[in-house]
Amino acid sequence: MKPKIPLTKKLVLISLTLCQVLNGWLVSKAIGQTPNDHPTKEQSIILKWLGNAGWEIRYGKTIILIDPFLTRREAVLGAEWKTDEESVLKVITGADYIFAGHSHADHIGDLPFIAKRFGSKAIGSRTTVNIALTAGVDKSQIVTISGGEKLDFKEFSVQVIESVHGAVIRGGRSRRPKFEEITRPWAGPLLGSSFVEGGCSLYYFTFGKHRILHQSTGGFIEENLSGLRPDIALLYPMNHNDSAEILKALQPKTVYVHHFDEWRAPIAEGMPERNRKRAQRFANDVRALNPEIKTVIPEFFGSFTLE
Repeated sequence: MKPKIPLTKKLVLISLTLCQVLNGWLVSKAIGQTPNDHPTKEQSIILKWLGNAGWEIRYGKTIILIDPFLTRREAVLGAEWKTDEESVLKVITGADYIFAGHSHADHIGDLPFIAKRFGSKAIGSRTTVNIALTAGVDKSQIVTISGGEKLDFKEFSVQVIESVHGAVIRGGRSRRPKFEEITRPWAGPLLGSSFVEGGCSLYYFTFGKHRILHQSTGGFIEENLSGLRPDIALLYPMNHNDSAEILKALQPKTVYVHHFDEWRAPIAEGMPERNRKRAQRFANDVRALNPEIKTVIPEFFGSFTLE
């Protein structure tokens, strides 16, 4: 026969157990971890193309944005920059992290507004960081990169790959943008002229068993790609020779083409046929170079689920 435990002692034991459970929950909450916060390997990854080089990645409860730009207009050099907040909020419903490939307006013009609106962590070059600080993003939200870093977050990790900007074709001529950098924040509004290149990075994400590489512009440094084996590469539509080099280095399973649309025009105007043909030429190049690589030309806000 088991000895009886007095009622008062039972109540004490129950109270101690409840305190231990509550204390453990509070500690986990303080460091940002509560039960079921961590995505399991079985959870899906959802990619959504935002136009230009912009992507939303959802992994479990985590929302990651890369180069989000929904304002869709040129930054006029001498004029104050204003994000089209309505257009942004029609598409973006939250963001835990924002990654910037470089600091031109069509890559980070909307970053300060989104970061302030949702309290997102903003990851980018010194130039991106100083633009964000000038626009009022809190210093605690900022992560500065320069290339070569390995960033470990609780849900995923990112390797930062130093890169270069690709050639820009203007007026029928091809040239690389002049490299400029912003070394400190300033008092005053953001102007169109504030959005200088500031250095380029590729991002190599690891989500459980999946590896995703994001290229914000058509440039890359071949030796920096050594050892990278992404399942998915989000690539700019490069010329044949550059395509051959990057595909040989990366050997991805699937290539998603991006940055082929007319980013100065509202998405409501649709995709011009010449832009679609540009993406198709690149996809044809990829298939000719390596028929085993699957190619995807996304539609605006098209979603893709990785199991």
